[in-house]
Formats: sequence, structure tokens, C-alpha cells
Amino acid sequence: MKEPDLKDVIAGHFSRNRELCNLIESKGADLAAKRPIDLHFWADGELAAHRLANALRERGWLHVELDRTEDGGVWNVEVHIEASVAEIVDPGQTEELARLAKDNQSEFDGWGTSI
Repeated sequence: MKEPDLKDVIAGHFSRNRELCNLIESKGADLAAKRPIDLHFWADGELAAHRLANALRERGWLHVELDRTEDGGVWNVEVHIEASVAEIVDPGQTEELARLAKDNQSEFDGWGTSI
């Protein structure tokens, strides 16, 4: 199976980000307010997970968790940060997260927050 092109991955995030922002605003939440946000990644193995975790920590994000999936091949990497939704959905930020993941044999799977 062909690996998706980085531009296609980023375009998919842009689309999902618009939908999530609309949903969040429909619930009366402020997109500019700081809140706990989780960033989700999938890494192609333990070495890639640790490299990605280190790259995320170099950005100043210290709350990074790694967890091996049951089959042990793919690793889940999560980062817990305090930021606004507006910051996270910024196109430059989205591109940077997708590129950072790809550079570390990983995939940026998106973000989540509680309302």
C-alpha cells in the first residue's frame, strides 16, 4: 500500500480541523482560550517513537507518553499541552506537526480536547 503524500495528509488535517472548530464553537467554547489539548501520533516502531518523543520534547513539550500497541509494531505517542485550539489548527502548526512526524517515521493522527 502506498504511503500517503505529505500534502494529502496535511489537507486531511485542515478539513478535520475546520469540522472540529465548527463543533467546538457550536458548543459555545472560545477557540482562543487556552485549554488542555492532546496531540496524537503513531510511530513505526520503538526507535521511531523515541526519536519522535525527543523531537517533541525539544519543542518544549515535556508531557510525552509512549505506549506500544498489542502487536508491538506500531507505537502510540501522545503529547499533553496547554494551548488554544486556534494555535493548534493554525496551518503552519499543522504542517509542522505532520512534517515532524514524517521526519521521524511517524504519522500525526490529530488532536483532541474536552469541552
